[in-house]
Amino acid sequence: MGAVTLDGSQADLDRIADRVLNGATAVETLSPVERQMGWNLLDRSGFTRSAALRSGIGLTVTKLRWERPWSMAFDHGASRLKFIVTRGPGPWLTTSDGERHHLEGGSFHVSQIRRPVRLQFDFDERGVDRDHEQLSLEIDRLRLSELLGTQVLPVAVERVLSSPRAYPTDAQPVVPALFQLIDEIVHCDARGPSRQLYLEAKGLELLAVMVDRLEEGERAASPVLSAHDMDRLERARQIVLARMDDPPRLPDLARLAGLNEAKLKAGFRTLFGDTVYGYLRDRRLDEAHRLLRQRRYSVSEVAARVGYVNPSKFAAAFRERFGVPPSHVT
Repeated sequence: MGAVTLDGSQADLDRIADRVLNGATAVETLSPVERQMGWNLLDRSGFTRSAALRSGIGLTVTKLRWERPWSMAFDHGASRLKFIVTRGPGPWLTTSDGERHHLEGGSFHVSQIRRPVRLQFDFDERGVDRDHEQLSLEIDRLRLSELLGTQVLPVAVERVLSSPRAYPTDAQPVVPALFQLIDEIVHCDARGPSRQLYLEAKGLELLAVMVDRLEEGERAASPVLSAHDMDRLERARQIVLARMDDPPRLPDLARLAGLNEAKLKAGFRTLFGDTVYGYLRDRRLDEAHRLLRQRRYSVSEVAARVGYVNPSKFAAAFRERFGVPPSHVT
């Protein structure tokens, strides 16, 4: 059987029930925003629940146990940003690009499927007769910025968003609060309207704990900056902004700012929460948004003004950042 095609929507449950489980299970509606698929096959059992919350969060809960090694594959389209935490033995994930990740319990990661890719999941003998539990929180970048009240997202998130790889991921150790949230969400027994409210609250709490943990991890790994370093880094930032349409290469920027390249890259991320080119990309798009709202220039003219040679690449980057194509800005 070929791989199932998924797109990150709640309809994925129906596709998995039909193609992976051969129609051996039904998808149940638990509330207006939540659906569940359960299965009990000869060698594996468990359930997956998917909820589309009012906050813009997609929350998926999976609990699985297997009696012998098995595998499954999905053709997955581009996705929103995902925060995933697991407990217990996890599968190996291999992408069609050759990337390999172990989704083992004891860590959580932030990732994003940036373009269509095949995902192969291998559940090996080490997890036999043990429970695998996973919470997946999916959200748009723009909505995450709105909820956090800032355009500066955690550095780990920005690394994933700016990566050219099909399946970039940034792993962090799990803190006790995340295990507690797994229990509270996986074993939620609320019913009726209160269930929807409960999941909304827990989804936001889960997001808050994950973001805090990402920022703590970055602070622990960040270099110590002197007043001299910060002055030179601010100079680098001003140079980038002044030459937005034709930025210098990193070695040239480091020389102009009076820093070595390693200090420039590490210090810029620490001080401004992003890589040099990630910061430049966002400021270019912010300026493009401002120019488009003035309605004085065409989309192609705005793209050229902020340094994009290819208007289609500009349109794709703009839509990824703001959730709408540049032609829809009013």
